[in-house]
Amino acid sequence: METNHYQYITEQIEHYSSKPLREAIFFVIKNAIIEGIFLPGDRLTEDDIAQQFNCSRTPVREALRKLEQENLLQVKPGIGMVISNVDIELLHQELEIRKMLENYSIQKACEGITEEELKKLEWATDKLQQAINSNDRIAASRANIEFHRLLYSYSRNTFLQKTTDSLWLSFRISFLSARNEDVTMVDKSWYEERNNEHLQLIQAIRDKDVEKAIRVNTIHIQKNYDYYLDYIKRVSE
Repeated sequence: METNHYQYITEQIEHYSSKPLREAIFFVIKNAIIEGIFLPGDRLTEDDIAQQFNCSRTPVREALRKLEQENLLQVKPGIGMVISNVDIELLHQELEIRKMLENYSIQKACEGITEEELKKLEWATDKLQQAINSNDRIAASRANIEFHRLLYSYSRNTFLQKTTDSLWLSFRISFLSARNEDVTMVDKSWYEERNNEHLQLIQAIRDKDVEKAIRVNTIHIQKNYDYYLDYIKRVSE
């Protein structure tokens, strides 16, 4: 395991210290995969992770098995456990499910969102704009995830929030593109247009205009997926 992997995991461990060990390991490794700390094809071993978490291999094995079930890890004969490549078919499936679940969350948010919660959405858009201004695509991806996770949380539906924990394949691609492309090539106008859609969505929710909110969000999700698919096409050529 490389030095930057150890550093990232060390920083994340404390954040999940209140969770059972197998869950903490699962979330720390999952975040590392989503944020591009671990890249497709990177090999993971139970011994390395157990050493980092200062634990036995049993909770590590349980966490890795769950990550494999979410298609983030795969076993390769003669190699072992490796980070999975991006599956385009899964990305298309995520697109359809995410539209339904996120638009449902928006509908529920329109029914009972508070001004404080609206402010949190606005703060997330501010973070995203700051990241755009500084050409920091890693920070931009984090701010974007924060915005959409807030939307799910405002559904007041615990089951939905747990279900959507596995719907971050598209955000993984966002982080990977940030890691693998020259940050000076960031298309600021494209990112600003997406952030403007966030602002339009916030206003529609504030106005309790469910139809407009769902229309804005559906377009927003589709444009993001078009971007991710274009990225996959370019890196595959």
